[in-house]
Amino acid sequence: MATAKIRSANAASTSILAPDLPRHGHLPDGRPYKLSLVCAEQLSDRSRDAIFGLFDSNMCHLQSTSSFPYTESSKREELFEQSTRYLLLLPASPDDTKSQAGEDEQAGTSAGARTTSSGSTSTSTSGSLSSNGVLDMPGESPPPSESGAIRFKANIASMIAGESKSRSKRKSKSRKRKGKSIVEAIETVDIGPEDLFGFSSFRFDTEETLTPRDAEVIYCYELQLAPSVRGQGSGKLLITHLEQIGRGRELDKVMLTCLKSNTTALAFYTKHGYVPDEIDPTRMAEEEEWSDDDEASQGVDGGDEARQVDYVILSKSLKGKDKT
Repeated sequence: MATAKIRSANAASTSILAPDLPRHGHLPDGRPYKLSLVCAEQLSDRSRDAIFGLFDSNMCHLQSTSSFPYTESSKREELFEQSTRYLLLLPASPDDTKSQAGEDEQAGTSAGARTTSSGSTSTSTSGSLSSNGVLDMPGESPPPSESGAIRFKANIASMIAGESKSRSKRKSKSRKRKGKSIVEAIETVDIGPEDLFGFSSFRFDTEETLTPRDAEVIYCYELQLAPSVRGQGSGKLLITHLEQIGRGRELDKVMLTCLKSNTTALAFYTKHGYVPDEIDPTRMAEEEEWSDDDEASQGVDGGDEARQVDYVILSKSLKGKDKT
């Protein structure tokens, strides 16, 4: 059941969730980019076709041999579920990045910190990324729910991308909250396959734990990158902003699911502080075995099966200072 904190996060606008976005900067190779946060409902049909098509071209060969293959209809339903948010990494024009630099200098934010209207300080990404050895790699989708415990999904994958600018148009939408009608302008994002450097999709939700209290989490469903931006720190850029959004909402952790066979993706997540979650089947089976002194009970039904699943549930705490 959604908590007050999760309901608040789901109701928050993109500008409240990420006041430092959109941001413009340059990849280490000099190409300008734009990073923005949008809702699934802002994506045009063309954008949705591009996102699914790129996902499918990257993931179908990986998931077809896994324990959780997908159909186009089921994947589209998951990708564009109403509560899903997208961090979009797009090509930008040089003029856009110059404008951003001027705004930062005038506002005194070139050091990477911005003060919000509430007086709190949020960290923004610098305009230039360093090549830090981050591996941007193919990833995977999660398994179906098992015993109600696993319903999270995440991927890191390559995508086709180009240099053309995305197009957008504005429309008005009326929303009703607590009996009040709020009219707000939202941006319809219209992009094609050539307009994407990469993206990450996520949702706010609760997840079961080994204690009576459910965890409040930001769940990473996808993290997909174009081959042209691999090794440019793009994966780190996306996952760092996702974590920043979760910290801003004072959530417990980030969660995702990764195929065990995707050793490159696992190395990426490990590098950025992700570990098997307390409800990861393999971890639970191993810890149960270690804590059981009765050798006869170590072969409990389900233990071997849990260790043989082809995925791992990973998480990263959002409490305290990030050391990655």
